[in-house]
Amino acid sequence: MSELEIALFLQVAERVLDIDADRLKSVTKIGSAESALASPFASFGGHDFYDDPVQRAAILASRIMRNHPLPDGNKRVALILMDYYLEDQSLRCTASDVEIDRVFRAVAAGEMTEDDFVVWLSSRTE
Repeated sequence: MSELEIALFLQVAERVLDIDADRLKSVTKIGSAESALASPFASFGGHDFYDDPVQRAAILASRIMRNHPLPDGNKRVALILMDYYLEDQSLRCTASDVEIDRVFRAVAAGEMTEDDFVVWLSSRTE
């Protein structure tokens, strides 16, 4: 899978927030969402910054949470898209719902670094 599309982001957000797509587009920071979706696939000079799929999934979720493109539901959308990407790579997160909630809140609040989040997700992915 290459970069995730903004259409997928909006589709997931629409379901999470129960807001129709037209209204959602008017309250979403599209540039922030596009930046978050592109970050895991960034490269320079033909070299990917992130080549491990678990690392890419963590970067994706972290950037959605930190860029905060939606008025609400950023952590939920981040989790769904992270799981979607992992599943596409034939992987899955094995952390409990309670643990995911705790860690996602810490990432969103800036209390957990992105590097620590990558390590956490790597230890809970199979």
